[in-house]
Amino acid sequence: MSKKGPNKKQNEKKPQNTASFTKSTSIIPIGKIFLLLSIVSALASFYVYKTLTTAPDLPVLDLDQWWGPYPINQKQDLSIRPFEIEFSDIIVNDLRERLLHRRPFVPPLEDAGFTYGFNSNFLTKVLDYWQKKYDFKDRQRFLNQYPHFKTNIQGLDIHYVHVKPKADPNVKVIPLLMLHGWPGSIREFYATIPFLMTPPPEHKFVFELIIPSLPGYGFSQAPVRPGLGPLEAGIIFHNLMRRIGHSQYYVQGGDFGHVIGSAMATAFPRAVLGFHTNTPVLMGHPLVNVFTLLGSLWPGLVVEPELEYRMYPLSKQLAMVLEETGYLHIQATKPDTVGLALTDSPAGLAAYILEKFSTWTNFDNKKAWDGNLLDKFSLNDLLDNVMIYWVTNSITTSMRLYAETFSKRNMAMKLDMIPTPVPTWGIKFKTEIAYHPDSFLRLKFSNYLHSSVAEHGGHFAAMESAAILAADVREAVRTFEQFHGVTSKQEPEKQENDETATTVYGFTVRDIQGNEVKLDKYKGYVLVIVNVASQCGLTDKNYQQLNELYEKYANKGVRILAFPCNQFNGQEPGSPKQIFNFAKERGVKFDVFEKIDVNGENTHPLWKFLKRVQSGTFGDFIKWNFSKFIIDKNGVPVERFGPNVDPMELEPVLVKYL
Repeated sequence: MSKKGPNKKQNEKKPQNTASFTKSTSIIPIGKIFLLLSIVSALASFYVYKTLTTAPDLPVLDLDQWWGPYPINQKQDLSIRPFEIEFSDIIVNDLRERLLHRRPFVPPLEDAGFTYGFNSNFLTKVLDYWQKKYDFKDRQRFLNQYPHFKTNIQGLDIHYVHVKPKADPNVKVIPLLMLHGWPGSIREFYATIPFLMTPPPEHKFVFELIIPSLPGYGFSQAPVRPGLGPLEAGIIFHNLMRRIGHSQYYVQGGDFGHVIGSAMATAFPRAVLGFHTNTPVLMGHPLVNVFTLLGSLWPGLVVEPELEYRMYPLSKQLAMVLEETGYLHIQATKPDTVGLALTDSPAGLAAYILEKFSTWTNFDNKKAWDGNLLDKFSLNDLLDNVMIYWVTNSITTSMRLYAETFSKRNMAMKLDMIPTPVPTWGIKFKTEIAYHPDSFLRLKFSNYLHSSVAEHGGHFAAMESAAILAADVREAVRTFEQFHGVTSKQEPEKQENDETATTVYGFTVRDIQGNEVKLDKYKGYVLVIVNVASQCGLTDKNYQQLNELYEKYANKGVRILAFPCNQFNGQEPGSPKQIFNFAKERGVKFDVFEKIDVNGENTHPLWKFLKRVQSGTFGDFIKWNFSKFIIDKNGVPVERFGPNVDPMELEPVLVKYL
């Protein structure tokens, strides 16, 4: 059998697939892809890092920018002119007519409180008081009790209150610029002024207070063209201080006062000697958002455990911010639209403004039918502020500051990212809308020296917590002076001698956070001082009734000072943090201090003094937990009660000293 020849078809080489070849040879090795991605990621990360951390340059400042009408008067009046607030008969009669003939309000939903906004049932009571019982002439006299002035700065008549001290020539006079916010006015500071004008003897300085109305607010003229934001307002106030005669000064502010004060500390670090804020937040720094998000996963990375509740859970805080900032979006975009309605209706103006005084004082106030407004303020206090907006027709121009603050031009300045060396101090009230830890604040304020943490109080601190705010401002300025090396007129602080003291005001204690507290901050209050324990058989009833007593009489001038003590059968063994958490769980609203001894050789000097002035039935030693001392408005211990006396039994005693 012969062999067959090879099959030609089998031996023929098949032509290669060119497309397949091209595809296989065009693939980049995996290693090179990873390398490329790594480079891109590194560059992107570097770009993000630089964006988040690189401080922009300070904008070029125009210190003479004109905000008034054109043409510019070449012979402009730069004098400082006395001014008086006037509620004219024409304005008052027109207001009463509008209040009388207001339309019937839509009834609120059942049990809605303030959750849908201002409760119309309570608004009726407010407006009836405004129309029939608000004494316009008396309130005019009240507002004019301090000297008022106007002067033209950059084309605008700027109004300010100027309170000068009557001081010993050897006492240093310190100029302090105090800035309000929205929807406030100069009226916010009227409760604070007396505390600032009567400093304790150990402070060898007194304040000269300059309290202006912001441009477009109250009695200060509004700009006639766009562009006057916080930095521009800060320039105006810097020029105002120079006009008055102060090349260097201190600044205090909250809300917009904080934003403007921060801008002034940024733009004029040689002029602003120190900045005190009761709204210590940093809203315009991108790292704040990054750290806040990280903290939602690991809160301990950004905030102290005992203050974690003020920032987290983040969902709860964001829900509150979203609910409370609808007004901001309107005013930042269409202020004139809502301004038209509020300008025409005193009822609408009162509801719009006072709703903020309710909810921003305490978010839980929205559950009450009256917004708990009268728990912290009187109707005269509240309506004085509303009257300033009504009489000056300034609600629209005041809201325009939001549009200027959130404009692209102003946001592009990134002022919160520009560091300032100005020494800064903040006080953080418990129910303020936002809370930022000191680590956030030092992103901008390189010399952020201290935060005071208040266990009560809200957004309108100057009206609600005047004594606390004033004491904190004094302590801040004392520290600022030391920061600058100004100590020649400042005597070293000494603890009061318990054997020679006549009042509690010379003593210093530490609060549960470890901060020093001078008891002169309680001047004018009736005090209940009590030693407490968390594991005593008397604990439940005493803590409950102390809270009840505080809630009932706090707005009438009573303060409760609780001092933990572990000397009675070891019933207060916890650390300061544990004691703080115990008090927090009990809903404690009164002031709690560090653990001390009330008997023996280590007795705190305050308690030595209390026992000396008010000795007990069987000697001056403290018998057990929850011994109680009553201190009158002059700081003198006047009554002493044993542990067997329940806190609510003190009512008739407290009343006679109020």
